[in-house]
Amino acid sequence: MNADAEKDADLWVGLGLAEAAAGAKVGPAPVTDILAGGRRIRRRRRTVVGALALASAVVLTGGALAELRPEPAASHSLVPAGTGLGSGTGGPPSASATTRATPAVRDPFTPVRVVLGQGTTPDGKEWKLWQALWPVAPKERAYEQALAVWQERSPYDPAVSKPTKEFVDQYYDPNSDVINTYFTVDGARLSHDAAGITPSPGKLDPREGGYIGGGLVGHRGKDDTVAPLDVVALSLGPDIARVKVTWTDGTVSEPPFVTVADSPLRQMVVARPEGKTAKLWEYFDRNGNKLPDSGSQFLRE
Repeated sequence: MNADAEKDADLWVGLGLAEAAAGAKVGPAPVTDILAGGRRIRRRRRTVVGALALASAVVLTGGALAELRPEPAASHSLVPAGTGLGSGTGGPPSASATTRATPAVRDPFTPVRVVLGQGTTPDGKEWKLWQALWPVAPKERAYEQALAVWQERSPYDPAVSKPTKEFVDQYYDPNSDVINTYFTVDGARLSHDAAGITPSPGKLDPREGGYIGGGLVGHRGKDDTVAPLDVVALSLGPDIARVKVTWTDGTVSEPPFVTVADSPLRQMVVARPEGKTAKLWEYFDRNGNKLPDSGSQFLRE
């Protein structure tokens, strides 16, 4: 990981970060300890997407991040997702067309769930990385939505803090949907998920077309991870047309894009192939031009 990316940690905690600060010790950003949200690659002319402006450095007791708006209804059973991508022994998902699951109506209490990537762990178990997207609720129902999301997440991770109405009202963002990304292994949901917000349809700043964000998922810090293997989840703006990963053995992966509902950002999952490390990450625009400031490196260790 280069120094530039280390400094620009994307916590993916959205609105919940401010609430976390209420009971937290504030200090310099402890990047390795709050890796659950991943990292964001610096881009030229980029403005902050949605409420990522709230990304202050916080250290929480117990190492957990308090996220305001968790995921769907309080049930331990998983709703079937959209088309799954990927296969194999933990390697990157196989290339395929962009996949989406789009609801007929944007209902803030009916999240859309999509499998972003899947594969097989070294010990033969099936892993999947899911994303649930909750369309933005009207302000008068935002707290109700926040509670619904918390009720779904909290059974899997008691470290997730219950939101307060005061906080929801104060940081309500009418232009952002709520997202929650999490693993399942052989159908069982894991803790250490990532939650936050993403621009609603039509709300992505045009200057953010080249947005690249993300990082390792399922980690809270060194020796604190539930991820079944090393998996990088990326969020990509509409101007990003191709991502190429070159591994140290010379093989190349070009993972597919996945669209969740009608989100303007696309998702991409790259899992470390067994016994391999990444040598180079490259990003290309619609005209096939390599982006000049691409170069943030993941899975190199």
